[in-house]
Amino acid sequence: MAERVFRMPDLGEGLEEGRIVRWLAAEGATVELNQPLVEIETAKAVVEIPSPFEGVIHVLHGSDGEDVPVGAPLVTFEVVGSVGDPTQGSRIEHPPTAQVSATPPVRKLAKELGIEIETVRGTGPSGRVIEEDVRAVAAGPMEVTRIELTPARRAIAANLERQATIPQVTTFRTVDCSALETLREELGVSPLPVVVAGLCRVAKDHPLINARWSTDAILAANAVNAGLAIDTERGLVVAVVRDAHTLGIAQISAESRRLAEAARAGSLTQNDIADATIAVSNTGSYGSEAGTPILSPGTSVTLAIGVIAERVLVVEGQVAALPAATLSLTFDHRVLDGAAAGRALTDLVDLLQSDDRLRHLPR
Repeated sequence: MAERVFRMPDLGEGLEEGRIVRWLAAEGATVELNQPLVEIETAKAVVEIPSPFEGVIHVLHGSDGEDVPVGAPLVTFEVVGSVGDPTQGSRIEHPPTAQVSATPPVRKLAKELGIEIETVRGTGPSGRVIEEDVRAVAAGPMEVTRIELTPARRAIAANLERQATIPQVTTFRTVDCSALETLREELGVSPLPVVVAGLCRVAKDHPLINARWSTDAILAANAVNAGLAIDTERGLVVAVVRDAHTLGIAQISAESRRLAEAARAGSLTQNDIADATIAVSNTGSYGSEAGTPILSPGTSVTLAIGVIAERVLVVEGQVAALPAATLSLTFDHRVLDGAAAGRALTDLVDLLQSDDRLRHLPR
């Protein structure tokens, strides 16, 4: 058998390192090709990496909780064969072997600090005791609580800092949601997939909202990959409804639910988070009336949908209380001028307020 070194792969855009959550195989173990090998926390999710080789694990380079740079040795094998780069799989949850769920490094830390780990209340996934829980107990009452930065939070901050260099402008419109509410109740969906379907239709006539800036050209995408902002325990994740322009409202709704569940479970794949061409944030899901969303990497537009609630509107000269929402459109001013962004947003508002145009959207 030959010795082969498997190095930490790049599992996401701009990933510089991944954190070992736990090993799923031990040194000396014989593994099969594609057998689950290790869980790695990236900026977007917890990814289960399968073994790229069939053979015997000679060395595991790193312990649970350790950060490993991309390209650094991860596992050394004695192999009988090899394959290409590993593919991502879904995260597999294993039941804890002890009454209290905690990784070996956390148990070791608790022992070093003189903390009975059974007395620590876990705040991690499924009640797992994490390092911060142990340190909080050891520190006792204090004026501030130190929140350690996770790889996900560092990556989010880095993305925000990069996006802050882009000249971004936000424009707002109020939309009468009477027709939208009627249709989405008939279809049994939330407002989000209806708005995404409408946005796909508007992008046909306003291609710059589905474009991105490059150093020597503006690149308008032919497909609409709608990035949806999803709130998770690890922070905000943008998951992508691919080829949304080819899907009906029901399909967009089903895919949105799948992505949200995967994001919160930490099982999104690279395909689920890559190549967004336009982004949508449903700020109304947590009661916000309006916001100023920032751009997602690789996009020139982010649309935020505020909460739908009764508001006083003037319709055909009459004052009425109607369900309405504020749409906030943030755009890259290098790609769109204010007039172009305003025309696209107006077209979207007109569509969402038109019962006839809404009913012509693919179901």
